[in-house]
Amino acid sequence: MDFRKACRTQVASIFIIVTMMVLSTVSLGSGQSGAGRKLNLDRSFEGGSAYRTEDDIYWVLELSGSWLQMGRQYGGLVKDELRRFHDEITADLTSRGMGYEAQLANARELDATFGWPIGELVKGISETSGLSEDEVIVLNASMCNLSMVAMQVEMPGACSGIAAWGPFTPDGALVFGRNWDIDRKSMSRYMEYLSVVIFKPETGNSFANVHPLGNLYLETGLNDKGIFIELNNGMASDPRCVAGLEDTVSVLVTVLNECSTVKEAADYLVGRPADMAYIIQVADEKGCVSVERATFGARIRPGEQEGVIAAYNNFILPYPEEWAGRVADPPATKEDPRYENLIELANSDRFFKHLDVDGMKKLMDIGVGEGGAVHGGTVLQVIASPKQMSLWIRGLDYSDWQEVRLEGLLSRN
Repeated sequence: MDFRKACRTQVASIFIIVTMMVLSTVSLGSGQSGAGRKLNLDRSFEGGSAYRTEDDIYWVLELSGSWLQMGRQYGGLVKDELRRFHDEITADLTSRGMGYEAQLANARELDATFGWPIGELVKGISETSGLSEDEVIVLNASMCNLSMVAMQVEMPGACSGIAAWGPFTPDGALVFGRNWDIDRKSMSRYMEYLSVVIFKPETGNSFANVHPLGNLYLETGLNDKGIFIELNNGMASDPRCVAGLEDTVSVLVTVLNECSTVKEAADYLVGRPADMAYIIQVADEKGCVSVERATFGARIRPGEQEGVIAAYNNFILPYPEEWAGRVADPPATKEDPRYENLIELANSDRFFKHLDVDGMKKLMDIGVGEGGAVHGGTVLQVIASPKQMSLWIRGLDYSDWQEVRLEGLLSRN
């Protein structure tokens, strides 16, 4: 199995292997507390700015210009942090049995599937950070490499998300809750590098990318038109891999940069061939759809009810007739109850009509064994409010929620 497929099989992480473990109470204890609203300017470089969240926990970078210029700003702003993160995680991987040459070989394989914007960012970062281009791409692939050695086996991914709007929220505006799942035990130590990076290219939309520093591809983001996107691995439904196509996590950079409505973004994803199977949620303040992208085709799936849509790592029944025999059925609920849990929670007396940001925070505290979706592999969580143009982020076992208000940051004025 090639690295790219192995990485994408695991990049949203494990589930079945930990099912029995997580069918018990999941503690979401925090290393730090508070939910700051203001950002504090820490440093500037070549027109870019680096902020810290109010509780001085996470980085927020504001970059503008050409992709190369934004890469230079990125590297210059957090050069020390990039060097430290690179050295820590590569040493960790080496101690686990993946030497640096193997890490680099995997990183080059992944990098070859990324589009031109990410390539320009890599060059720019290498010019100002003190890291070579090889070191930059190794850091970019580091979470994929770590997922492989931490889990040792090929397993389906386990990210999940839920969007609520209309009758499910107090004011009708959409709120989205997203679990990014890989392997918390091995990755919580790197949550100090969790960041929100704002890109303001010379053309197209500005957008924010939620990732650890140096991870340049996109799995969770919000643009200046209020379009939120999050990606879940779908290889449990369709395990095939198509060579020669741009990696979907690179395509999503283009989607947020070029698409200004939910329809535009969903149509773009349906019309572009997929390298591997993914379930991609596209939302704005008025609603959400799920784009199920198989390697042989795609569809736009609305929710079963007006005002709520949930997603995990399987396409949702019923499938189109032409998909018969080409897509695996979802697992039994007892094996993976996250989808049903999320829908039932949204419809419960506790959460129906109450899923504003505070309500979503409470919902995202609930472990699988208690009827929620959080489990031992959940690494970080994101809540998005497109209406407020705000994101809330937290690394589990590291911090409490931190708010990042994006409206001013995404503006070019």
